[in-house]
Amino acid sequence: MCRRLLLCAQVGCATDDDFVPFACSLDFAIKTLEELPYCLVALYELRFVTLLLFAVDKHLATRMDLMNKEFLAFTKDLSLNTESVFKQDPKLAAAIDKLCTSERKFIAAGSVSLPEPALKPSYVLLIEGNDARKSLIKKVEDILSDINKCADSGDTPKLVIRNQKLWSNCIYDLDRVTLKSFSEAKKTTLCYSSSEDKRRFNIIVFVLTKVHELLSKNLTVTRRELFYQNVMRLRNQANLDVAVRDVCCLLETPPWSLGIVATAKGLIAGPLTIHHRDGSVVDCTAAGGILIPQDIIGITEFRSTAKFILVVEKDAIFQKLLDEGALLRLGPVIIITGKGYPDVCTRQLLCRLCSELRLRTLALVDADPHGYEIFLTYKYGSLAQSHLSSSLACSSLVMLGARHSDVMTLAPVEARLPLTELDKRKLTNLLKRPYLDTPVGARIKEELKVMLSSGVKAEIEALAPTAAALCDAYLPAKIIQSDYLGH
Repeated sequence: MCRRLLLCAQVGCATDDDFVPFACSLDFAIKTLEELPYCLVALYELRFVTLLLFAVDKHLATRMDLMNKEFLAFTKDLSLNTESVFKQDPKLAAAIDKLCTSERKFIAAGSVSLPEPALKPSYVLLIEGNDARKSLIKKVEDILSDINKCADSGDTPKLVIRNQKLWSNCIYDLDRVTLKSFSEAKKTTLCYSSSEDKRRFNIIVFVLTKVHELLSKNLTVTRRELFYQNVMRLRNQANLDVAVRDVCCLLETPPWSLGIVATAKGLIAGPLTIHHRDGSVVDCTAAGGILIPQDIIGITEFRSTAKFILVVEKDAIFQKLLDEGALLRLGPVIIITGKGYPDVCTRQLLCRLCSELRLRTLALVDADPHGYEIFLTYKYGSLAQSHLSSSLACSSLVMLGARHSDVMTLAPVEARLPLTELDKRKLTNLLKRPYLDTPVGARIKEELKVMLSSGVKAEIEALAPTAAALCDAYLPAKIIQSDYLGH
């Protein structure tokens, strides 16, 4: 009877005449489900009822499809007690509670206390007001003035920048990649007279002039918008990205403090509300998740009842988990994806969530070289963004799966793929990463060696071919097992 009332409430019958065929269809659907010994009729499995009703009564198909897509909104709108709707496996619930409490004890003990970041985040600049902006404007003016003086005197203008292509130019403080200081790092000198350096030099000057304008007018611009302001000179987005990175190194300031923001592509879902400085509030419980905000530094507060964070490599897996009700069945959990290699906004948001919510963060990636590199990027940071690691790297991140051992035990032989030559080269390069020569990195390095020697890789779908298998079997088993890589 309870199921019947809840379904009626969600579908919404316009008239009594509408309700009669609906009630008959519902009775038939429930009766059919109850006759199937392998199908447990629980409220969180309403998708089966949806499919049956679609076959019985096309008149209600559109409304029932809406119910299937908006499951989270359905439970929220009816003010349901989710504990009465879905009973979580006690072992899984205990493992999730352990995740939450162990992370808080770990932090309370001071094991992962982070120093003050070397670069001030943008919200500090906003609080300090015009003085901070004036300081940055003066730095830009000094650099441009030096260039003009050299040109006027007949000397060749030069720019000296820290080389961000060398791993030897980084230190590994607190298990993250950090660019050495200007006095310690090896440097690259760009000479305007050099035909090889002239284009890069000109683009840096272009970015500096735009930064001066943005800071003076207190404006922001996306990298893509900046690119279209001078397509002929920039030629491609990569040239602009390199120039922005160079300017940030010259000014020792993150790009968002200069008014240059990245375009977000990642998604986030779960029991989380994001509060912005303009007073707006973003609710992340929306069906299908929400796009990660671009203005991460404009976020003033996070509020959440989640017990851990799950970082998912691929959008397809992210959507499957949401469709399967993972926010309830594995939850309370925040699920986030960068849709492959993560953008700056996704990494920046994850870094803030980890540090401010103090939640254990688990990664779910493919058991292949690209999946492991994505995990390492989230955890340690990247070489190209080493000057921003304090704002981007999540050093407490651990890998939940997919491990190479999972591939050999769970993936069917036909689902295992041979490593390509490109895969082998990538693995070889990953093994050379200096941060893997640490106690924490040693286990990751061993895992990469085993993958290389076996010559086999696999995607997550090979281990759990259906969304139900992923949500009900693989992930709960891994969480209960608690054998994480990277801690």
